[in-house]
Amino acid sequence: MTSVLFVCHSNSVCSPIAEALLNHLAADRYRVMSAGVQPQTLDANALAALRKLNVNTSGLESKNLDAVADEYFDIVISLCDQAEAAAQAVPATRYMAWHFNDAPCCSEADATKMTQEIYERIKLLVLVQDRQEKNLW
Repeated sequence: MTSVLFVCHSNSVCSPIAEALLNHLAADRYRVMSAGVQPQTLDANALAALRKLNVNTSGLESKNLDAVADEYFDIVISLCDQAEAAAQAVPATRYMAWHFNDAPCCSEADATKMTQEIYERIKLLVLVQDRQEKNLW
C-alpha cells in the first residue's frame, strides 16, 4: 500500500480536498493523510464541494505536521508555495509540488473549481502509480 501525505499551509482547503479525493478513488491501494504548517478550520465551501461529488468527508480534520512527525511516506506532495520547504522535511521516498492557491474558498463555485483541478491531478497520480507498479513483461 502506497502512503501519501498532502501538505498545504493551512490544511483547510487543498490538502483535505486531496486527501478525500484520493481516498475516494483508491483507498484500497493508498494510505492517505494531510497536514498543514499552520492548520485552520476546514473550509465549509471545500467540504460542500466534496459532498456535492458524493465524496465522504467524515474523518477529515485539520492537523499540524507534528501529527505525522513519526510517519514515513512513499510520496509527500506540497500543494502551495508556503508549504514546500516544510513538506520536504517530512521523511519520504519522493516529493512532488502541485502549487495551488491555498486561500479559503470565497464561494462554493471557487471550491468546486479547486476540487476539479485537484481531482485531475489525483487521477494522474493514480494512473502513473498503477503503471509503475504493474509488471508489463
